[in-house]
Amino acid sequence: MKAIRFLGLVFILGISISSVYAQDQDKKKTEKVIYKTSIDCDDCVNTIMSSIPLEKGIKNVKCDLETKKVMVEYRTNKTDKSKVKRMIEKLGYTAEEVTEEKGKKKEQMQRYLPRSSTSLK
Repeated sequence: MKAIRFLGLVFILGISISSVYAQDQDKKKTEKVIYKTSIDCDDCVNTIMSSIPLEKGIKNVKCDLETKKVMVEYRTNKTDKSKVKRMIEKLGYTAEEVTEEKGKKKEQMQRYLPRSSTSLK
């Protein structure tokens, strides 16, 4: 009888732990979005780099002044693409999402953000 209770307790404990682990994995899910913006100077980049990372759910921001592109990595459980776009527009810049064309690989999106881009850590 004690063995059955013990096995039942172990089973319930195992289910509880796996449930908590699954919830933790959902919290860490992030997505990246790239916007073509109206930034045209270093002050514009500084404005974005000092404001957007402070918003809820934003994990990383990179700006490329040459291509006028802004890449934002965000937590999907805290914010979404439309909110990120509104954040940029609230600062006074246009924001048009850069979408992949059929047949292109995701790695090609990285060409919009060269290694020399400004990054917040």
